[in-house]
Amino acid sequence: MHYEVKLKLNKVDSQDYENLIVPEIDWYLNEAQNIFIKQRYGISNSKRKGFETSQKRIDDLRELVVKGTIIPFATSLADINTFEACLPINYMFYIRSRIDLNKEGCGDKQAVSAVQVQHDDLNEFLDDPFYSPSFEWEEVPIVFMGTNSTSCTFGTVLGYSDGTFTLTDLRLDYLRHPVRISWGGGIDNGGLSYTLPNGVTAALLTNCELAEHTHHEIVDLAVMIASGDLDHPNFQMKMLKTQLNE
Repeated sequence: MHYEVKLKLNKVDSQDYENLIVPEIDWYLNEAQNIFIKQRYGISNSKRKGFETSQKRIDDLRELVVKGTIIPFATSLADINTFEACLPINYMFYIRSRIDLNKEGCGDKQAVSAVQVQHDDLNEFLDDPFYSPSFEWEEVPIVFMGTNSTSCTFGTVLGYSDGTFTLTDLRLDYLRHPVRISWGGGIDNGGLSYTLPNGVTAALLTNCELAEHTHHEIVDLAVMIASGDLDHPNFQMKMLKTQLNE
């Protein structure tokens, strides 16, 4: 991928532009990888197709899918009918979820429907007899929030009860953050790597873990971003190529 970035920026046996150093190429590749994932998850792309709307979109992100992670619920300090589950450290985007319940005298129910609702619709869902939390009808509304008012470090899922049952576990399917692309061993530093701005030492070699067919697309995105930063004369052509790749 490093070689391909240089090739597409006319840097192989060429003096047209100043060489990008290894940490800079790593940075562009990781920025491109994040943009690639966001475009394929949502519809901010030229095809207006999101995750799993076509086999291509499924295959683009299949390596990042995490299925059935079980996360215990805890009772919220603010409301005994609200339950908190902490999002995993590598959580990136939501796919689906189910919830395990317990009701005294009725036992347990596993994998009931979790209904994701908007915060401004929550009162309506909690008060409406057809949509309110129900052990019998196996539906529980959930919302997502940050960490400001919870004990979770990386984000929170709130689930709601009608007071007659408790939420025990969240069964979460999600897209995780990708491993950072890194070629710290590519610099001339006596076999050592370089240090990232946050003080972490970059790995000597970590390849892109997304499916092989995505690598050229990610490189094209990286080249487009770098071309814009370098005021490359072929920037518009490189932008067009990223659209054709989809």
